[in-house]
Amino acid sequence: MHTGENIKKLRESRSLSRKEVAEVINRGEAFLKDVEEKAVEPSVSDLLKLASFFDTDISALIYGKEFNQKGVVVTKADSRVKVDRRKSYDYENLAPYYSGRHMVPLLVDVYSGKSLEYSVHEGEEFHYVIEGTLKIIIEGKEYILEEGDSIYFDSSFPHALTAVGEKAKIIVAVYNSGSMIHHSRSRKMADLIQGAKHLGGVDLVMVIPNETAVEAVNMGIEEGVVKKAYLVGDPEYFPLEWEQHRDRCEVVEIKKETENFDFLCAAKGVELVRQGTGNMLMKGNINTAVLLKAILNKETGIGTGRRLSLVSMFELPKLKRFIFLTDPGINPELTIQNDIETARDIILNAIDVAKSMGVSRPRVAILDANEKASEKIPTSIYAQELTKMEWKDAVVYGPLSYDLALYEESVRHKGIVGNPVAGKADILIVPHLAGGNFLYKAWAMTMSADVANVVLGAKVPVIITSRSDSDMTKFLTLCASSVYGKYLVP
Repeated sequence: MHTGENIKKLRESRSLSRKEVAEVINRGEAFLKDVEEKAVEPSVSDLLKLASFFDTDISALIYGKEFNQKGVVVTKADSRVKVDRRKSYDYENLAPYYSGRHMVPLLVDVYSGKSLEYSVHEGEEFHYVIEGTLKIIIEGKEYILEEGDSIYFDSSFPHALTAVGEKAKIIVAVYNSGSMIHHSRSRKMADLIQGAKHLGGVDLVMVIPNETAVEAVNMGIEEGVVKKAYLVGDPEYFPLEWEQHRDRCEVVEIKKETENFDFLCAAKGVELVRQGTGNMLMKGNINTAVLLKAILNKETGIGTGRRLSLVSMFELPKLKRFIFLTDPGINPELTIQNDIETARDIILNAIDVAKSMGVSRPRVAILDANEKASEKIPTSIYAQELTKMEWKDAVVYGPLSYDLALYEESVRHKGIVGNPVAGKADILIVPHLAGGNFLYKAWAMTMSADVANVVLGAKVPVIITSRSDSDMTKFLTLCASSVYGKYLVP
């Protein structure tokens, strides 16, 4: 079922006009008509806005069924979904509309081919041969299956299959109890994962792969968020884990003994992005400063003219919305060397990320010790200056204390009336990196909140993972970066 059918069904069940719903996503009625009539597919950003408006999750729009809902789903023969994954296989998903599933049942036509395509992933698989003869290789051992035969195996073993003869038709059940969406602690983050998966996978360039980055990409491939990875560097020094998905990776080789190895790898990674080969750029075992220098090179880089900054997104307890925090990791202060334009860039970057995640008109709070500007606290004066600037499609206000930015109860106790941001902030702007870093770690480590990170200010999202990041943070960062990247280039 097309997402348009599900949107129309939800709209009509609530007796809403096309005009009312179109206004939610800042689109015209004609666009929504085209969506509902399957002429166009809405963006993930639009789907996230609609999910919030309908007070449901994004699965209801994509699959017609909320993620938490369990039950029975019948898939008619004419509504099976074809999956374009391999050159030697044709896939049809036999249960595409049961959201949050652990098992994927597929009908697969397998063709004979000279080169085998190996897969490795967590979980288990069951294959049953309907027609023809199948050859399957598992950990180097061959198995020949005739019509009516079946096989069950651990899919963490390297495995490949081909037809003996022109074609074999098989039923495949792929089980993965560890799908990341089941481990997400929050509804909004589950929506983010579903949205990223809905994009069908993006291509990524990784500069000098290390274990942390490869782990993240492997998860992205297994979850359908990453389609292909271009690995720049010397494969002799790549972590062995990259070979788990060798068929989805392409090595762009630069020998380690080459003079200026790191610089050349960074430049090559940026060049691949400039050529359109990759939709995201990922840092591996390379100094951040070297990579950023290549990104910001005025002649060969991919800078946009804006300051690079880090935006982290959370879903915090009791707040039924994403909270975006900036900058907890790159810029030492909001107004570097008293430059108000630097602050403006950092705020604009955060606004763009929030809008890509479905926030139509972000409310931005510039944090400080309290809500009163004072010459004794220079950052509060800068906050006041920023508030007076003109902001398109956003409301910016500062200074505000942390409690007055996020919690309406605190606003009422203070007797503040008419402030457009107080108690309703989507974005928190910190005056110094240290404060942002404290908040980030308190939320992620003490409160166990899920977090995704986006580095922006370049023409594509830049992904920087840390050894201390959890598997979920690495994966959510890939999801957020893919959704934001698609927002940049509709």
